Amino acid sequence: MRKFLCLVALLLIVGCSNNRLVETFVTDNDEVLQQILEKADKNTLVIFDCDEVLITPTDTLFSPANKSNYKKAIQYLDKRVGFSKADDILLDLRRRYKFRLVNDELPNNIKNMQAQGVSVLVLTSHWTGEFHDIKHVENLRKNELAPFGFDFKKSWNGIEKMTFYELPANLPKYNMIRYPIFENGIIFACNLDKGTVLQKFLERIPQKFSKIIFVDDKMKNVRSIGKFCETNNISGKCVQYKKAKLFNKNKAESQYLERELDKIINSHGFRS
Repeated sequence: MRKFLCLVALLLIVGCSNNRLVETFVTDNDEVLQQILEKADKNTLVIFDCDEVLITPTDTLFSPANKSNYKKAIQYLDKRVGFSKADDILLDLRRRYKFRLVNDELPNNIKNMQAQGVSVLVLTSHWTGEFHDIKHVENLRKNELAPFGFDFKKSWNGIEKMTFYELPANLPKYNMIRYPIFENGIIFACNLDKGTVLQKFLERIPQKFSKIIFVDDKMKNVRSIGKFCETNNISGKCVQYKKAKLFNKNKAESQYLERELDKIINSHGFRS
């Protein structure tokens, strides 16, 4: 009965593109995602976003439940101490805050797919390069994934680190240019269009794929990869995975976040 209900849910939440080559799914259901992933074979490239798909913060300030209030809180922090000092505070907090898995089964799901010869990739919007006192800011994301047992390098033995200098990205507010990189099974896209970055990556590697399964929490990225699949005549199953939005226990009003930031500012010795 449970399997039947899951199949019904799948039918209810699927929105298919007019092009039969690409199917678009919207779900917060782990079993529905599992059914989609079970379709992967050696001709399939499975791609996961990271934040709010693989892992999500447990800290109140950075919880996905507070996304709109978070922006207000950052504006408040910038106003209090200036955006440079605000960055120092946020980086220090990020080094210390904790994450949880969005889906407890995904580490094993990914290991099982890799054992069956399925290629698995992470495609995150995360930035790269030097930022404040961090030489390679992408290492923050690697360190956040490490405790959960993910090993995306397994699918890409022999593929060396690559930098996509043909895709410069302007880092807002800082007058800096950064470039997407691929390393150990993770593409850091520097907030560029994910379909564009994926195109450049696949042009450089020897592997060819006839199918793609893509999982992201943002519809704009789902559409971007869907368009990539259509353009390149690749069968695509593109999933907007909204499970992280169910973690509402950390929801807070902006006034609460501002009070917490005031405590943090004082503890760092920063003043207006």
